[in-house]
Amino acid sequence: MTPIAISFLVLALIIIWGGLIASTIFLLRRPEVAEYPAGGEDASGERLE
Repeated sequence: MTPIAISFLVLALIIIWGGLIASTIFLLRRPEVAEYPAGGEDASGERLE
């Protein structure tokens, strides 16, 4: 492999695995939404399926 190919491989691995690790840490710190945005209430008597 050429040095440029190796450097792109390392860059791609850092981006993919770094994103996975960052998202895992974020989910461990904040597993649920603290509060939901306003709106989106169901109308009374509306049938939900």
